[in-house]
Amino acid sequence: MIARDFPGGPRSCGLGAVIAGVLVGLSATAGCSDGEYGPQGSGGYEPLGSGGADPGPGSSLAAGGSSPVAPGGSEPPTSYSPDDGATPAPGDPPPTIGSLRGVRVPEPDNLSRYVKSREKAVALGKALFWDMQAGSDGVACATCHFHAGADHRKRNQLSPGLSNQDPERRERFDPTGAGARGGPNHALQASNWPLFRLADPGDRASDILFETDDIVSSQGVFHARFNAIVPGSEKDDCTLLPDIFQVQGANVRRVEPRHTPTVINAAFNFRNFWDGRANNHFNGVNPFGRRDPDAAVHAVRDGALVREQVDLDNSSLASQAVGPPLSPFEMSCEGRTFPDIGRKLLKLRPLAGQGVDPTDSVLGALRHPSGQGLAPSYRDLIEGAFEDPYWRSDQRVDDRPLVEANFSLFWGIAIQLYEATLVSDDTPFDRFAEGDSAALSDKERAGLAIFEGKGKCINCHRGPELTGAATHLQDEAEEGGLIERMLMGDGRPALYDNGFYNIGVRPTEEDVGAGGLDPFGNPLSFTRQGGLLAAGQDVPDPLRIDPASFEVHPGTPIDPRERDAVDGAFKVPTLRNIALTGPYFHNGGALTLAQVVEFYNRGGNRRDREDGDTTGFGPNRTNLDPDIEPLGLTDGEQEALVAFLEALTDERVRFEQAPFDHPQLFVADGHYWNEWTAIDDGTGRAREKIKEIPAIGAEGRRAKDLPPLEPFNPL
Repeated sequence: MIARDFPGGPRSCGLGAVIAGVLVGLSATAGCSDGEYGPQGSGGYEPLGSGGADPGPGSSLAAGGSSPVAPGGSEPPTSYSPDDGATPAPGDPPPTIGSLRGVRVPEPDNLSRYVKSREKAVALGKALFWDMQAGSDGVACATCHFHAGADHRKRNQLSPGLSNQDPERRERFDPTGAGARGGPNHALQASNWPLFRLADPGDRASDILFETDDIVSSQGVFHARFNAIVPGSEKDDCTLLPDIFQVQGANVRRVEPRHTPTVINAAFNFRNFWDGRANNHFNGVNPFGRRDPDAAVHAVRDGALVREQVDLDNSSLASQAVGPPLSPFEMSCEGRTFPDIGRKLLKLRPLAGQGVDPTDSVLGALRHPSGQGLAPSYRDLIEGAFEDPYWRSDQRVDDRPLVEANFSLFWGIAIQLYEATLVSDDTPFDRFAEGDSAALSDKERAGLAIFEGKGKCINCHRGPELTGAATHLQDEAEEGGLIERMLMGDGRPALYDNGFYNIGVRPTEEDVGAGGLDPFGNPLSFTRQGGLLAAGQDVPDPLRIDPASFEVHPGTPIDPRERDAVDGAFKVPTLRNIALTGPYFHNGGALTLAQVVEFYNRGGNRRDREDGDTTGFGPNRTNLDPDIEPLGLTDGEQEALVAFLEALTDERVRFEQAPFDHPQLFVADGHYWNEWTAIDDGTGRAREKIKEIPAIGAEGRRAKDLPPLEPFNPL
């Protein structure tokens, strides 16, 4: 299990969860104690003889437990707690996280069955990712991932609580914390944050001054029904539909229900999306892997066209990539299919309306002589990248050419291979971890000590990837480590999905996260699938559960009635480049890293209520991670921790140097004029403001005298 790899183990995350939740809105894991199990009132199980007491962070834990210890030592690493709140004294604690350099991006075992040329597949993936023609109305994958792999737009970025369990609240926009109307086409300002505001930001129990279930996220498409592809056109034929995203009757672009995470380093994640629905196994068609028994592509075998199931492991990026193109919030009019996208793009020149820098690290050599788009066609790129049986045939699938019918396969794999190149492993911290003691300042080193010690950040943001939801789970999937048993905030045990936690950013009923279901009625959570297995039922994911790996009561098998803690849990995000990817948490609820650290230092946003707290849902009175409690960090410690987090930025990302260079992009940046007034463009849509993202070559922004990327900071 993870504890053997990282001193301190994965189960006690205080401020570590802290930051885990940062980007995510997740949580930490906790210290554990042994004990026998007896039934609790909700039908779950809890330890007997322990009194429900949580040994707490830094304690000497019972069987299966551990406490954070720096390599080579027997004591927890030093933490700095100056009484005057000044900058903590520097130190040189040996980094226990390690550099990301040399960490291999997981790859499918049978990739060569599909891919003929990796180089050409990467080029195809980069073109598809940045091509505005791929969306129904000018939206690319990159539209929501153009700034350090995330989104940087500030107008028309609010979404109501679309995931709320209360249907009356799902489509209701709230006023902002600054007293503005908010809602569609609102221009965000710093005064909008935090989205949960207390009379005393350091006291979790103080009076609530403002709260909202609205989300700061990313605008995608206009709400419309797909009719047909228009040959030779970058826009689809769609019929506009009524929508809550409108101003004075003019539709504005829809905004997704969760904040946009970065795609940089996402190749290390075992599952993707906040709720983990992008399966580790890619089925060639949609995000759900083996959960969809009907998913299949077609191939020519011995001259015959046959249906063929795809099962690519270590491919959650491919599973994620095929989700947005058909989403009626992100890239598509309702009812469009991947063969439709294939038919459209195969007749268009890649990136035809977008500039490509001649020095682009991947696409420069393929640049069209006009400087706009690429010279080779998408068919050329597919034929060069993928094995012949998946595209070479005169036979048709449902009256579609084979190359169109299999377009989801090409899309998912190509974009996965492109995103697998987006690894940021050259930060000041990476250099420090490899022995350059001058790579971090005194303040940053003090922050690292807090990260590994008093803050316990490392317990959730562990490993070089700085997320417990990443590479190590590839091995643990074979050892039974996808599910863990830990003590919750009430000191009683529950099962949970490794790398997914409830840290109490918002009440669980507003978004159950990993506690949700897939379109086939299966739990997204491995934990709940484990409960079904224990009850003798079949589950879709290939789970191997080893109770000996559990840190609480190891060796005790899962009981079907056992309590779980998956409702309101979200994936731990990476902290790399976090200074550039705000706002933070799954709801975009914090504007700055200082606000994030403040959140964890006060013990989160949960509120006590009868027999539990706001993380509770259904039979569970709480789903709270046990280390989300007041941390007692001084002002100086908080500042040092923020300084360390800022040192996790790769300068190549900041200046968009290869491999982070890219083609030109035009993104909708809201509409004229504001949340009160819009200008109908004559089609029922509000007239848009368009922002240019210039083409950048391998040498980055400096080569064009452009400033570096900046943190999210609305006026």
